[in-house]
Amino acid sequence: MRILHTADWHLGLRLYKREISEEHRAFFSWLKELIEDRSINVLMISGDVFEHSNPSNEARALYYTFLKELIHLKCKVIITGGNHDSPGILNAPREILEMLDVHVIGSARTNVREEIIDLGEAVIAAVPFLREPDIHALTRDTTYDDKRLQIRDGIRRHYEKVALACGHFTVPLIAMGHLYAAGSSSSDSEKMIQLGNQSPVASDDFPDCFDYVALGHIHKPQRVNALDHIRYSGSPVPLSFSERDDRKIVIELEINGNKIVQTDHEVPVFRKLVRFKGSLEEVKQKAQAFRGNGVARAFGELQIELEGEDRSVVADVTRFVADWNSENIDIVNFGITVRNKGPRMGEMVDVKDLREVKPLDVIDRLLESGTESDEDKALIRNAFLELLDMDDENEEE
Repeated sequence: MRILHTADWHLGLRLYKREISEEHRAFFSWLKELIEDRSINVLMISGDVFEHSNPSNEARALYYTFLKELIHLKCKVIITGGNHDSPGILNAPREILEMLDVHVIGSARTNVREEIIDLGEAVIAAVPFLREPDIHALTRDTTYDDKRLQIRDGIRRHYEKVALACGHFTVPLIAMGHLYAAGSSSSDSEKMIQLGNQSPVASDDFPDCFDYVALGHIHKPQRVNALDHIRYSGSPVPLSFSERDDRKIVIELEINGNKIVQTDHEVPVFRKLVRFKGSLEEVKQKAQAFRGNGVARAFGELQIELEGEDRSVVADVTRFVADWNSENIDIVNFGITVRNKGPRMGEMVDVKDLREVKPLDVIDRLLESGTESDEDKALIRNAFLELLDMDDENEEE
């Protein structure tokens, strides 16, 4: 039996107002070929199918079209909800999708046995992102001084319940999850992380009975604390310029008796992300000299470095970007860094649509400039995150 681990598709995401649906279509085409070539029996998607809790029609069409095209490959699909996903949106067609051998666990089940999928040669514990009500139900018998400890304890207890329910199986056990594990390295695209993932889960919080833990949420593929059996597959396409040089993968698990053999499959680069750095003239020359990789028109970001304040540069760069026309690269964003900034000059002047500004970025900037103690800043930030978490849940009702 062969199982494929992927996560963090974020269908519907825009990179500085640019659609990346073309990249997702190319990834799906490549993934279908891989599933067919490798005779993959099961595809696991560990959360964040969509970027938004109320995804666009185009994002939904991408999702359902891909699932439909898997039917003739006879590949079972197991999908768990992530923190960006609406449990209601994912769960709504669950009964119909099960007829197509697509199993969706959009939210935690009260009876954890409903999260367990018996494949015969292996068992999948399909644990989704655990939300505030899930955590509260698991930890209401205990008082915590720190909210983060409560979250971590709730996640640990849920996996312990799942492990107990899997106790009678003698085949390899695979757990799915969507969370932030201590020791993992994140990228800029995860800045908007909800409260539940601000409490890092330790690798030993996962019961020893699990032979592999298929994680989602962190977009850079990696092993947790260098453990081969606890892994993030990462996002299959770059979701921010900080991921421009990341190696994107999906992970194949081949079940051989009681052993799991892992194989990483590198995802091709469907669109190049390029960052040009230097003085204004240097950046202009680099952008004009760029020729691309022949796959698709690249997305470019300019980072202009100044020795001192020069407010006229903003107008110059804005004009340069507005007049830019190239078949090789589309400049989607720019920023200005001032090395010797004056007392009123920010470190970075970032010109972008207000819809691209994340609420967490705003509160972090305010806290950086504030005079509160580190402890008070942490309390303020956690309170803000909790409000965001409550707002997301209200949207989904």
